[in-house]
Amino acid sequence: MFQRKYKKQNIIVKFILKLFNLYAYEKETLNMVNPSYKNVGKNFIKLNDKSFNLSKGYLKLNRKIKKLDIFYRYSPNNNLWNSSQNWKRIIPNINKRTLISVSLTSLKKSILFFLEDNNLDINLNLISDNSDLHFDNHLNKLLSSDKFKTNKFDTKVKGNRGSYLECCDRAINSEDLIFFIEDDYLFELNCIEEMIFSYSRLSSILGKEIIMCPSDYPFYYDSLYNTNLFFGKNLRWRNVEETLLTFLFSKKIMLEYLNDFRKIGEQENEPFEKPLHKIYKKVPCLAPITSLSFHLGRDNPSINEDYLSLWNTNLDKYKEFNLSSYDSQ
Repeated sequence: MFQRKYKKQNIIVKFILKLFNLYAYEKETLNMVNPSYKNVGKNFIKLNDKSFNLSKGYLKLNRKIKKLDIFYRYSPNNNLWNSSQNWKRIIPNINKRTLISVSLTSLKKSILFFLEDNNLDINLNLISDNSDLHFDNHLNKLLSSDKFKTNKFDTKVKGNRGSYLECCDRAINSEDLIFFIEDDYLFELNCIEEMIFSYSRLSSILGKEIIMCPSDYPFYYDSLYNTNLFFGKNLRWRNVEETLLTFLFSKKIMLEYLNDFRKIGEQENEPFEKPLHKIYKKVPCLAPITSLSFHLGRDNPSINEDYLSLWNTNLDKYKEFNLSSYDSQ
């Protein structure tokens, strides 16, 4: 290990800390200091306050999170994008409406898990593309909660590009963090928690706004990126240079690169997300090592994670909701 210079701690301070049994690691010196929080041998992070990592010490979270606006665009009556054949997914014999419902079940659980111990204003905005009133009402019941707000908007232009541009139009009115989500992603319970805490922590470390992808896509493992590794809340995060269209970013980034964001829906691109990848040349885009969310498309969505168990857990939860909803009628 490279040699490091350590600052000597004041002997009086050291005696007082020892006398009152107060301890933690000072980031610069690795000496013992008063942590201000009870934290015996564990990593610690408090929203919009401080982060303590046993390996790295204390970090003041300068990047405060004010609000999270989620834009979930869904199309229950459309087939798989760019496919002329039958609707096919990695989950066998599944229909689109069930896929959307189970996806939203997992997202709702992740939001509520975060809100158990944290106070943050979260809006879940549903962007409806080629849906119908019956299914929309079904989703409203599924997502009903007094912990976060749910809004529903119809896209002005039907289709994948139209629903994406509707997200852009609506996101302009957001206050802080923006999370664009496609309708075929399954979420780990700790997804929202890890992303929000890690955004605050990593943005504070880097001193700039960042973009985050919740998925550790298999295609990341056949590309040569100039990358770095960072500690998030519990996971490691790395630089990547491409994603699909499920990603988290800030309003500040959107306003700065609004024309590039809109090009995704306003012109033909190959790949579809190409303008987004150009933004990643200027703004750090970070993805977790081990997925927080799984893209349930044609291909296997992960390297080692057991996404099928996660699917079955949320499918069972959704079935329970269906039964209770039926019984209440």
